[in-house]
Amino acid sequence: MYRTKIFLKDLTNVKQFVIMTAKYDTLKINLISDIYTIDAHSLIGIISLDITKPITLEIPDEDAPESFKNDIKPYLYDPKDNHD
Repeated sequence: MYRTKIFLKDLTNVKQFVIMTAKYDTLKINLISDIYTIDAHSLIGIISLDITKPITLEIPDEDAPESFKNDIKPYLYDPKDNHD
């Protein structure tokens, strides 16, 4: 299992994130926010989440490929950043 926190700062960032995840269409990627778990490949699903807060990204069945870990770097949550 691979788990990390991401932060999607605006709708443009959400769209870019979904385009990035499309390269990994066979990889099960979940986004978890509060009580909701959605497919990270779904633009509509992500928009339904509260993107003003960090979101947990989870790959439940395996570790993330190195290429995915590199592609996700721009979206990783850094608590030192001011997201308000």
